[in-house]
Amino acid sequence: MRMILSICLISFGLPIGLCDITNSAMSIAGMKELVDLEGFFISEMESYTAALKNKIDVMESLLHEVQSKREISRRNPEEFVSHPLNAFSLIRRLHEDWTQAELLMLNHVGLEHLQAIETGLDEAQPTDNDLDDAIAGIIALQQFYNLQPSDIANGLLMGKQYNTSLTTLNCQALANACMNFNYDKYALNWYKAAVEHYNHDRDGQVYREVFDFRLPDLYINYTSALVTKGFRKAAWKVLQDVADLDATLWLLRKDIYEVGKSMFLILRLSHHHGSMYWLSSVSQTSQHLSCHYEQNTSEFLRIAPLKVETLSLKPHIVLYHDVIYDSEISKVKNISLPSLKSPLRIIDAVDYNLKLAQIRDDHQSPLSLRIKDMTGEDVQEDSDFQIDNYGICGFRNFHTDNIEMQDQTAELGDRLTSILFFMTDVVQGGAFAFPNLNLTIWPQKGSALVWRNLDHRMQPNKDLLHVSCPVVVGSKWTLMKWLHERPQMFSRPCTTERKFKSHDESIN
Repeated sequence: MRMILSICLISFGLPIGLCDITNSAMSIAGMKELVDLEGFFISEMESYTAALKNKIDVMESLLHEVQSKREISRRNPEEFVSHPLNAFSLIRRLHEDWTQAELLMLNHVGLEHLQAIETGLDEAQPTDNDLDDAIAGIIALQQFYNLQPSDIANGLLMGKQYNTSLTTLNCQALANACMNFNYDKYALNWYKAAVEHYNHDRDGQVYREVFDFRLPDLYINYTSALVTKGFRKAAWKVLQDVADLDATLWLLRKDIYEVGKSMFLILRLSHHHGSMYWLSSVSQTSQHLSCHYEQNTSEFLRIAPLKVETLSLKPHIVLYHDVIYDSEISKVKNISLPSLKSPLRIIDAVDYNLKLAQIRDDHQSPLSLRIKDMTGEDVQEDSDFQIDNYGICGFRNFHTDNIEMQDQTAELGDRLTSILFFMTDVVQGGAFAFPNLNLTIWPQKGSALVWRNLDHRMQPNKDLLHVSCPVVVGSKWTLMKWLHERPQMFSRPCTTERKFKSHDESIN
């Protein structure tokens, strides 16, 4: 069946691989296929438009010919048909030419291009869930970084201006979603942005005839939301300048002025949503205590030491620089891209708008040996890596890396050490933060963040609560490795608090 589908896609010129797109908003890397899909649609629409124009050109030529004959005959019809050549020509045209003209008018051109677009939409069109994920990403961006809808709509993100913006339709979709989520204040600002971005000369005909958009409906939703929140005067002022555009708006303004209270019923759909928190630490830089070259954990490091930046002593958190290479990053991406999957959609989930994959690496590989050099710990029993690619404003909410007691295995136990490799730089956003430590780390391609999740008694350290902040602009790739406690029984035995040393001291 899959072979038959591929043959059909090739026959329509649809790029292969598009039918595999799922949960597209959850991975920037996966969304590149959607760019190809829209390019395919544009190409088909151009061909369809060319076919329509060709038909119109033929129709206009035919129309010009018959109009020239009609211009002579309509002045004096009887005199016109009294000439035998004119009479014969008239009868022949009505008997033959107009039949052909009818067939030309009935001929539906460009059907193969319509079919190609229909097939593409059936196989790869983003779903309702995809749109919900994209909307949730923008709302999370707004909440987390305390951004104004007007700034977002204008492409101004956290003080940086981008050459992109949102349309009226985009703003309206976000406003409607905010109403459904009971984010009334956000909804008001998004409706306002939608009104501000509407340009009748540019948008009027296309919005009305193609997208079934009615400007009065936008104003009705906007002013209804204002009235519901008690801003009756503001609603009346919004309608003051546009009431003459439509009778509905005129009556709406009249009702608001005379009655003085809402005359509308807004149906609100309750929607459970997790709490978002503004992190003041996100705006700060990483706390820098010291830098050094690590060269004592293996013989190899004596000739090729690792660059280490100590960010925190207790708990111990360090950042290694230039410890995963471009060739390794490319290999990891190529291996993981086909297997990236979105996490389960559950209430109070930790992961939002990201996809992940698990890969296994030999414990003798250069990367695994490098991790051993970085941590001084055994990597043989922990061969799995987790790859993450973040989607539209993707983030990982507050959590620790510890495993619940009932989920631990006798062979591995809890996660002792976390190693997070940053495989890309991120244009904006996407910081990694420990809020309890007031510590923020920005993604740097090739670097790795290392911290221990358990104290000297092998108990979870609650200060290591962390969050991966929403990506604003860019594609964020990370590679995660966890080393568990039980395999480290001999490399890192438990110590008493009196004898406990920092990680730097224990490996020197």
